[in-house]
Amino acid sequence: MKISGVVYFLFEYTCRKSSTSIGANLNSKSLEDGLSTLGISFNSGTVDAIRKYHALLVAWNENINLTSVTKWEDAVYRHYLDSASLVMAASFLNRWDSGHVKLLDIGSGAGLPGIILKLLFPKLSVTLLESSSKKCRFLVEVCETLHLSDISIITERAETQAHIRDFRAGFDVVVSRAVSKLNVLAEYALPFCKIQGNMVALKGRKVDEELANAKPSIHELGGRIVKVVDCSLQMPELDGRLVIVEKNNPTPGIYPRRVGIPSRRPIT
Repeated sequence: MKISGVVYFLFEYTCRKSSTSIGANLNSKSLEDGLSTLGISFNSGTVDAIRKYHALLVAWNENINLTSVTKWEDAVYRHYLDSASLVMAASFLNRWDSGHVKLLDIGSGAGLPGIILKLLFPKLSVTLLESSSKKCRFLVEVCETLHLSDISIITERAETQAHIRDFRAGFDVVVSRAVSKLNVLAEYALPFCKIQGNMVALKGRKVDEELANAKPSIHELGGRIVKVVDCSLQMPELDGRLVIVEKNNPTPGIYPRRVGIPSRRPIT
């Protein structure tokens, strides 16, 4: 059933009102302590913006499936500090404050990690790529509510968007969280990377098998795995792994293949 513009307006208005009451009662100590542990500079405005984002997430999640993690204390670690953990990748902390980095978040969903990285590093130029139009409506609402600039939201599949001239080989860093196995994700992500750019995949602790299976795919697509970071070594509350891939050669023009093929027939 098609939802009318009036119904969507009322829905967004209700979510906005609901989020205001939610955000007022969130204790930020665990978030602030975590950001400090990661070495990320922040101020009260940064923390307040993440609280407002969380309130919007909870309000919208009642009608659109954005996440199963809605309790603030759980979300601080599993969403916000997990997203922020990307600074553990070599030299990224300094680069993202430079104002010269273009970042793409593939399969952005609720805006994780892209929105959080933009809030923490306002000089980042961020593009959120998400195929669900409903989730993109949420992302638009977040950007408007938080007054974010230099951030783009694209409703499209990676297999299609990667063949668009301004997007192919157009990004310094391509990130993705909870999107496909590594050998499939590489075909989605590496075509977007500039030469000497990086793909960073946020993975769980059981990533070793994926690493072995992904090496042929990553090599074929012009990249090489340069590092795997165990986030728990710096922050025990996090159990993620960052797989950092550097792109050394152009990705052959046939990649990514048509929608559905990368997941059905991964490169071997």
